[in-house]
Amino acid sequence: MQGTEQRLRELGIELLDLADVAGEYIHCKRTGNLLFLSGKGPVDAVGKVGAEYTAEQAADLARQVGCYLLAAMRLHTGSLDSIHGVIKVTGYINAVADFTDHPQVIDGCSGLLIKLFGEQGRHCRASVGVASLPGNMPIEIEAVVELYSE
Repeated sequence: MQGTEQRLRELGIELLDLADVAGEYIHCKRTGNLLFLSGKGPVDAVGKVGAEYTAEQAADLARQVGCYLLAAMRLHTGSLDSIHGVIKVTGYINAVADFTDHPQVIDGCSGLLIKLFGEQGRHCRASVGVASLPGNMPIEIEAVVELYSE
């Protein structure tokens, strides 16, 4: 069976190193076989979806954020091959009041996870519109993943 790290290489996806967190929290925390990932946002992107970004552009940013979530998983576990599957993804969209395509935006991240993990990448999800996000980020995404038993 093909490993997740190998699949990542085949897809041509390179994960960047994560910056230190900006506050009193950590990138992720494990409890039992679950790994809870702190919210991540796109680098150097500010503004509202529906004003500065279209839903399609925001979906591309969500895919980028998915890569940051993967980098956090790898940082904590040492290898994405340790991930059994994705349990839950929650996406927050800093959007104008009449924006309604929240699911389309977070599909950028969800699609990446499904492409990488296959059926084990399918997950429960919420896509929530908000009035603002830290640093005026257009999106923030957090996740819960299951690790293989040790």
